[in-house]
Amino acid sequence: DEYLRDLHFINLTSTCKISIFTVTGEKITEFEHVTTADNPTGTAKWDLRTVNNQEIAPGLYIYAVEAGSEKHIGKFVVVR
Repeated sequence: DEYLRDLHFINLTSTCKISIFTVTGEKITEFEHVTTADNPTGTAKWDLRTVNNQEIAPGLYIYAVEAGSEKHIGKFVVVR
């Protein structure tokens, strides 16, 4: 569907946890990425929905990717 929105996390390790937060620190969602035969790449997709399946509002967000003792923190903007 051409109206589906998603965000792609690339160059991920084979196993990691991705957490998404608002700029005020509220956790929006968290999910695991695991490389499998069905998903052999280091790419994870997120549908821009909260844990409660609500579409997120436009704005600035923070993400954290954790793999073992390693952590990468970044930010992204959602514009409509």
